[in-house]
Amino acid sequence: MNSSNAIPVRLLIALSVFVIAGQAVRADTFTVTIKVVDAQMKPEQGVDVSLFWEAKDGVMTPSNPKDVKTNAEGKAVVVIDNWNEKRPVMVLSADRTQGGIVGVSKADAGKEVVVTLGAVMRMHGKMDSKELGYAPKWANVTVTRDGYRAYFTQHITKTAEFEFLLPVGKYHLRVYGEDVTDVKKTVTLEGDRSVLELGAINMGVTPIAKLKGKPLPEFQITDARGVKPDVKLSDYKGKWVYLEFWGFW
Repeated sequence: MNSSNAIPVRLLIALSVFVIAGQAVRADTFTVTIKVVDAQMKPEQGVDVSLFWEAKDGVMTPSNPKDVKTNAEGKAVVVIDNWNEKRPVMVLSADRTQGGIVGVSKADAGKEVVVTLGAVMRMHGKMDSKELGYAPKWANVTVTRDGYRAYFTQHITKTAEFEFLLPVGKYHLRVYGEDVTDVKKTVTLEGDRSVLELGAINMGVTPIAKLKGKPLPEFQITDARGVKPDVKLSDYKGKWVYLEFWGFW
């Protein structure tokens, strides 16, 4: 064997372990049959079922690799990644007038879980920053159902507005964006109305955003090659200076 082209045995072992581990992770899934019924326990056909949903311009779109809809018996088989926790599965009728959420975990593998359709509500809101003087140019809102850890829907926006269509219930929102600090908000959707207007959510400003357009704060370099030990940024006043910040990550 040509030693210059040989792959070290230790590397081969490491690669093998990586591949096996990767297959194990991908294989750690299970299936659950979601049965959707109406208030009279009659099966509902054509209902969209998904672990995650994208919200855009008021439209809720399931993020499945392929459409997962209930059949004539109101059933749909969903493949779940095992996160060692109970995850919310949201269902919405084809006309988006009804919906529901049910939690599933590895304990439900191979089982049938029933979710009953009920009222849904639209939730609309805006982002603004009084301190910044304008709304963030880019923002995202994620929604978590009360009682769960993982969020199941999001709205990425460049208009500083968001809108979701959700079953009635209690939710936790995380709002974040460009130049603004995160905001967490708890919202309860009640079935006595069709729309909840949250109004404008005021967001703080990040420390870096406060420095935009202003002179760089003075700092002193403590260890650098080719310059004196106590060099300062102000030593280069009037000259072009290129600074590159990096981290080990």
